[in-house]
Amino acid sequence: MTTTTSATSSTANIVSTLGAGSGIDIQSLAQKLVDAEQAPRKAAIDAKVTKSEARITGYGALKSALSDLRAAFEKLNDASDFASLKVTNAQPSAVSVTTGPNAAAETYDLQVIQTAAAQRNVATFASRSTSLNNGAAFDLALTVGTGASASSHTVPVTTATPAGMVSAINGAKLGVTAQLLDTGSGVVVVVTGQEGVANSFTLAPNSANTGVSFGAPARAAADASFKLNGVTMTRSSNTVTDALEGVTLKLLNPTLSNAQIELVRETAAITDQIKGLVTAYNEFEESLKILGERDSKVETFGGVLAGDNLLINVRTMVRRFITDESTTPGAQVKAPRDVGLSIDREGKLTLDESKLTGALQQRFDQVVRMFTAGTDNKSQYSQAPAGSAGEAIRRISGMLRPDGLIDQQSKSADKQVTDYKAQLTRLEDRMKQLLDRYIKQFAAMDSIVGESTNTRASIKSTFDAMTSSKD
Repeated sequence: MTTTTSATSSTANIVSTLGAGSGIDIQSLAQKLVDAEQAPRKAAIDAKVTKSEARITGYGALKSALSDLRAAFEKLNDASDFASLKVTNAQPSAVSVTTGPNAAAETYDLQVIQTAAAQRNVATFASRSTSLNNGAAFDLALTVGTGASASSHTVPVTTATPAGMVSAINGAKLGVTAQLLDTGSGVVVVVTGQEGVANSFTLAPNSANTGVSFGAPARAAADASFKLNGVTMTRSSNTVTDALEGVTLKLLNPTLSNAQIELVRETAAITDQIKGLVTAYNEFEESLKILGERDSKVETFGGVLAGDNLLINVRTMVRRFITDESTTPGAQVKAPRDVGLSIDREGKLTLDESKLTGALQQRFDQVVRMFTAGTDNKSQYSQAPAGSAGEAIRRISGMLRPDGLIDQQSKSADKQVTDYKAQLTRLEDRMKQLLDRYIKQFAAMDSIVGESTNTRASIKSTFDAMTSSKD
């Protein structure tokens, strides 16, 4: 610390006397020499910093463009994205119809003969707190089902009142539920099973004189019975999910005549989603063009990734989402090109709508499988075939992950910026040392010039004196 302070003090003393001997602004001269040496080096490093920072900005723009493209593929990624059947139901009061992704466009005749019913048993009491079994705890014997599949249970009633019995039945969770209804002149305990004959039940106290009697069922359990295209079927529930693939029927009431159900394929929404992919792809391609053109006039992003191999690799990868065969091809619909998608000479994605319409009308299942593998909610980390849209999402997501290639390149550029700024700091330190050296050298020269000037003045004075004495 003492040496540094002494050197600084010495330099300051030198600076204060610069030019005293020669009359030249040596401080300014030294600074100009240092600036002349420093300027090109600093400009070169500054240019590298600017370029690296621009690359970081460009990588951010690339990630944003890829995210938008992924969002477009996500609308074609699940089989449910293609569930676009319109249901025409002639008797909505008798049956409700919902469709899933595997439903087919067909017309059906449905006749509801009988809806399924749950058994219901009833017992009446004076009030909710009426004492049962003389106030002592008792058990209820419950048998659910019939024949070999029947199961028997014991329900302990620890609070011997109608309200306590309802609580015990519901707490046992054995396939029946109980309700306590106030009629105004007393209370009714209603015990209800589940729909279907197979879920009928018996319920009675295990001891006599409890004051509990459910008697015969107020309503017997029944199965649903219906005809579908003339074929009679029965089910234990009014919700029928296995009669038609991809179609759920909710039977509500018996019909007086056949209820015609028509499932018509609506492809307008699917066409719009594919058009959205075309728009997103072309916007992505335009973003890559701006990022990669050296002569681009677009501020901030124009040309910042010109010549970057990553940009070239990403463009190639994305184009293959359209041109390559699906990992789950159909017999005729093997790739996006088979639904009218193609890339023209300028790199733009185009759609032949007539070809798409034909594929959707004639080979709908193949279109769905080509894009989605016929599945929903695919994991990005699974190795199972995912279809064209699914594979695109996996590849893009891999690029966008924190450990993905884009972030790796961005981190590399950020490290370069740090290194370049460290070079600027070192350059500044060297230039300060150079300035000090110049000042010391010029001070020594200034001293010599000063001494020479004094000698010259002394000689001149002597000669002047000699000349004057001769006069």
